[in-house]
Amino acid sequence: MNEPSFHASARNTLEELRRDYPDAQFLALGQTALWDEPTKAAFRRALDVIWPEARLIAAAHDSDYFAKLPGHPAHTGSEKYALLPHDDAGTRGLWSAAGEMSRLFGSEDVPTHTRLEEAGVSLHRALQDVPDPEAVLSEITAAWGWTGIIHTESGRRIAHDIPLADILPTLRAQIAWATDGSIECLEGDAKHGARAVADTLRGWVDTFAEQHPRASLSDLYRDLFPRLYDLLLGAPPANLSTSNTLRLLRFNRATAHLPRFRFLELFLDTATRTEAIDAYNLAVAGSETYTLDRFGEGALPFDLVIPGKGRGTLCVRSDATVTVATEVPITLCASCDVTSVAQLAELVERELGPDVALVGKAVSLISLLAAEFVLVFHEGASGYTHRTREMHARLRARGVPLPGLRPILRVRHATWDALAPLGDRVTFRLPEHLAQAFGRGTISAEEFATCWRCAVRHEEDRVKQLAELRAPRDLLPYLSRTVGNGWQERERAYQAARMRLLGIWDRAQAIQGRVYTLYDQVKQVKRDVVALERAKGDDFRTRVKPLRERLWEMATQNSDGTEAQELQRRIDALQAERAARFDRDIQERRGQIRFALATVRDLKAQRLALERGPEATEARKALRRIEAEAERAKARLARNAVSVSLGLPHTNYRPSAWWFPLVDRSGAWFRRLSETAEYHLEHLT
Repeated sequence: MNEPSFHASARNTLEELRRDYPDAQFLALGQTALWDEPTKAAFRRALDVIWPEARLIAAAHDSDYFAKLPGHPAHTGSEKYALLPHDDAGTRGLWSAAGEMSRLFGSEDVPTHTRLEEAGVSLHRALQDVPDPEAVLSEITAAWGWTGIIHTESGRRIAHDIPLADILPTLRAQIAWATDGSIECLEGDAKHGARAVADTLRGWVDTFAEQHPRASLSDLYRDLFPRLYDLLLGAPPANLSTSNTLRLLRFNRATAHLPRFRFLELFLDTATRTEAIDAYNLAVAGSETYTLDRFGEGALPFDLVIPGKGRGTLCVRSDATVTVATEVPITLCASCDVTSVAQLAELVERELGPDVALVGKAVSLISLLAAEFVLVFHEGASGYTHRTREMHARLRARGVPLPGLRPILRVRHATWDALAPLGDRVTFRLPEHLAQAFGRGTISAEEFATCWRCAVRHEEDRVKQLAELRAPRDLLPYLSRTVGNGWQERERAYQAARMRLLGIWDRAQAIQGRVYTLYDQVKQVKRDVVALERAKGDDFRTRVKPLRERLWEMATQNSDGTEAQELQRRIDALQAERAARFDRDIQERRGQIRFALATVRDLKAQRLALERGPEATEARKALRRIEAEAERAKARLARNAVSVSLGLPHTNYRPSAWWFPLVDRSGAWFRRLSETAEYHLEHLT
């Protein structure tokens, strides 16, 4: 048989590692066997040709806490574990790594509120007039084809301490959900082979659980790793062993000398402790990782995992007290001058026994393991390694000597391109978001391989297009053109309702025009009244006031009463004349004002009755309904576009291992994946 050919970077990178690290052990560290981790069988296949004696360790990363989601209704049920989707509503805070699984094409890429709003979606409008807005929001923002398991009991457990017997019913339901949903994505004869692979996977889990009733979830994953390697490679893998984090990082007097614990020395030695802590804090500042002051005085970026007691931050305080910040804090020594790894190992073993593990917090875990192993990561995995590099750079800048650190080996897969050899022997039935991207419901494997990158670009462009469709008059024609499915009728109904409202608005405006005319008339009449009152005042001051002043003078001078009577007669005559001349006109105009304002009130009532009448109400209701439906349709288009533009590139680099035999029993897809994978080194110093 011809020797398989690999990407040039595979041979170059592995030969560089063999030259620089001839004793290298490769460590493939993953939290579950049911996702991308066993896909590293492709790396084992390359090793078998280029460096066959190299040892690969497939290890379960089982030292992190198992997922919980406080406040979720699942925590109030009777089950110990629950299977949940991930969305940007009810499960927004979900983080699950040891219990996650994806269907074929599925990924944990959530179309968040932010991403939908960037696509111009108004979620407020989209959720109008729906009976259960929360359910619709969950559906719109759900990561397609992904589920995670959470622990619902009180208290926290690390993944290593999850009893398989307890989680098995939920895990079996998850495997059935993932495999059955993946088989639904296949057409024709491919379904038969897929069902056999799904049955094999379930059989492995059930058989192991039956034969090992006291096993943990971590034990199951260790059992599955070589089985999946065998299934992918077509033969039992050579030079492959399995382990787990708690075994690799067991910390006692017998293991303290191992290179994997050399980085810890920098945080214990008083000559370098301050610089090491500062470098760590500066490296994680501004990220989701806490700086060490959040863990209490003397906190170091390492946790002790204690059987039966949980996990807690290791603290070496200024008063020489050594503690572990577990749920119930543990004091290892009230006055110990612990300044070396050996001293700490002796103290830990004496107080807690030989089975304790010392695990680095995310950024420092890489530093521990890289001192002894070449970590094998898929492209995009463990995205915080740049902070590890920054920590190392700060330490070197301060003259702190680092232990020898081996580079990370990154493997970049071309999962979807590798489908090409399957030709039209495999046909996919695409889920909604992919059908939107490819413009069809079914597609051959070869066409998928050829077109998927264009599909991603198309959906990226779609997000930009949707962001520009702010008004219904722009959105509805777009939906009519691109979606169809009754949107032409909805667009016509929208325009008809809009025209009805415009007709009502025209009639209402005509009435309002009369109102404005009357208001203008009222203003003019009020000005006339003011002018009449001013003229009446001027007339009073000119003709009546002088007579009154003379009458008052005569009264003070005791003048002849006959003249006074004459003056009074003249004043009375003038007042009568003024009343006839001014008051009648003023009252008449005020009557006109009252009549005009009464008419305005009647006209306004007519306008409101028109605007709020059955015809207008129904038209507005139709507009609101169609606008909300259009916004929900836009939200789904945006959701699908985001799911494609994020999910396909993500899964291209990190596919679930069991997808390959499920889709293609011949192994052609997996072989092409391994032969086209690109390799590069990510140096940590």
